[in-house]
Amino acid sequence: MSLLPVPRMTRWVARLIAANLAVLLLLATVFTAPEVTAWLRFDATQAFLRPWTFVSHLFVHTGLLHLLLVSLVLLAFGPAVESRMGSKAFILYYFYCGVGAAVLATGVSGIASVAPFAGSAGAALGVAFAFAAYWPDARVVVFPLPVALRARPLVVLLGAASLVVALLPGTSEVVHVAHVGGI
Repeated sequence: MSLLPVPRMTRWVARLIAANLAVLLLLATVFTAPEVTAWLRFDATQAFLRPWTFVSHLFVHTGLLHLLLVSLVLLAFGPAVESRMGSKAFILYYFYCGVGAAVLATGVSGIASVAPFAGSAGAALGVAFAFAAYWPDARVVVFPLPVALRARPLVVLLGAASLVVALLPGTSEVVHVAHVGGI
């Protein structure tokens, strides 16, 4: 069993969560027109006409619950990964995973329909992947399960589940292929 000290909040994890919260608040109060969100989310059919969306989709979430779930993953794995990588490498890796989610969605859109999406779940799952690579045997408690799971099998399970659901036609509005791209 591997026990890791719980790192304190790190600079970039805190900044990313704050930026995501600020954008959610602005979109809910000031920039309320649906066109603003549509302009910022990633749409594989418009990717090269709106290249900023390869990054901007990381800061637009579909609601408070969506943001809370992504933030929870980032809080669970991000501080340890940022402490291990260093802040500069961590933020570059985070954006690499987020852009990777959009790039995979663009590639898949050539053979299958990919709905427009927003959110940083792909990047957060990429951070979870890095955690599992650094500490594969670390025990992770996943609420509401009554047992702790090892990090590597947990992340493999999350990735496999996203891949399977991504291959099922019309099962969800969530673009699971973006989750796989982040990992």
